[in-house]
Amino acid sequence: MSVSAVAVRRGLGIVLLVAGVVAAVAMWLGAGRRYDDAIAKLAPAPIGCDTTLVFDEAGTYTFFVETKGQIGQIDGDCASDARSYDVDGVPRVTLALVDDDGDNVDLARTAGPTYDRDGKRGTGVRSVDIDRTGTYVLAATADDTDAVIRVGRDPASGVAALRVGAIVALIVGVVGGVLLLVIRPRQRRVLPTPTIQPPWPTGLPTQPPLGPPSANPPVPPPYAPRPPSVRPPGQPAGQPPWYEPPQRPSGAPVAEPPASAWPPPSSPER
Repeated sequence: MSVSAVAVRRGLGIVLLVAGVVAAVAMWLGAGRRYDDAIAKLAPAPIGCDTTLVFDEAGTYTFFVETKGQIGQIDGDCASDARSYDVDGVPRVTLALVDDDGDNVDLARTAGPTYDRDGKRGTGVRSVDIDRTGTYVLAATADDTDAVIRVGRDPASGVAALRVGAIVALIVGVVGGVLLLVIRPRQRRVLPTPTIQPPWPTGLPTQPPLGPPSANPPVPPPYAPRPPSVRPPGQPAGQPPWYEPPQRPSGAPVAEPPASAWPPPSSPER
């Protein structure tokens, strides 16, 4: 792997690591902020009063008995000053919900959900499915009027999904970033390409000639060549020429050509 490829790989690892950590922190903090906002949006309904509630969205709503918290000043039939409260235990309450037609709406008993955060503590005691949006009136009574009824969605709704997403983003970012920074891919070994010689033509020697024929002239025989044929005087034309071998002195030894001589001597022409 080249130097530039290694640098790019490390850069991607650092980016993935930082992005995973940042995304995890943002999602975790966003989950906490969502939870706090949901608690703050719960509508208050003081005990001992008839409170008008406006449901602008259909869905499931929970009625909480808030035993610790604070409430602002309330005007109207349930006028009260701003106050803080902290009640031991959950008092027994009676709730009645009437729609804009004057009909009672059934409230289901429930044990939870609960919340205890930022100085506020509440326990869900009733729930209702609102199919038709509009104005409703809630009447709440109890022996202990210090507590306050809160109405709204479950504050924990969607919080768990955000926190799970934060954990997944952290794992993916950290693990992926560390792998890119630490583990290097195995380099592929490149073998040289073999050189293929072209085949020699069929029917010719398997090895190319060492040189042109003129580079290897024939070796002359070790003995003297035969003298050229001569035509004796007086021989008519058209007869084959012949030659007269040289006369050997009487008693002189005859020279024999070596056995390896080539070609063998021919008999003299007559």
